[in-house]
Amino acid sequence: MKAQSLVVSGLFSSLLVLSLSLPVFSQTLNFWIGGAPGLEREWNCPKNWSAYKVPNEFSSVVIPDVSTGSRSYPVIYSGVLEIYSLDLTSNASLEIGNQATLIVYGEIHNPGKVILNTDGILIEWEEVNKSQASALPAKRKAGY
Repeated sequence: MKAQSLVVSGLFSSLLVLSLSLPVFSQTLNFWIGGAPGLEREWNCPKNWSAYKVPNEFSSVVIPDVSTGSRSYPVIYSGVLEIYSLDLTSNASLEIGNQATLIVYGEIHNPGKVILNTDGILIEWEEVNKSQASALPAKRKAGY
C-alpha cells in the first residue's frame, strides 16, 4: 500500500514539474515604430517594433499614423507571416508585396489603408472560419 502511494506521489510530482516547465502563450501588443536605419519600412526588422521583436501568431499588431514621426509605414516583402490581430489607425498604411501573405487569426480593424501588390495576399482567418469556406479566399479579399 505504501509503495503504491509513493508511485502515485512520484507521478504527481513529475506531472507538476512538467506542467510548470511548459511555456504559456498569450497575445502581446506590438506597435510599429519604423525608421530603423537602412530598413525603415521592413516588417521583419525587430528594431521597427515597440517590443523589439517581429510580430508572430500571438501578436496584436498596431500600426499607428507615423506621418509626423518616422514617416515609414511597414512593407511585407515576401514570405507567409502570421499575427493574432491587426489594427491600422486612421491615416496608417500597410503594404503587402508580390511574394507575401499575411494571415490574421483574429480581427482586422482598418480605418487605415492596406496596399496589396499584384500577388499580395491578406487572409482574415476569423472571417474564413465564420463563412465555413471549404477553400481559402481569392488572392484579394474584398474590403481591404
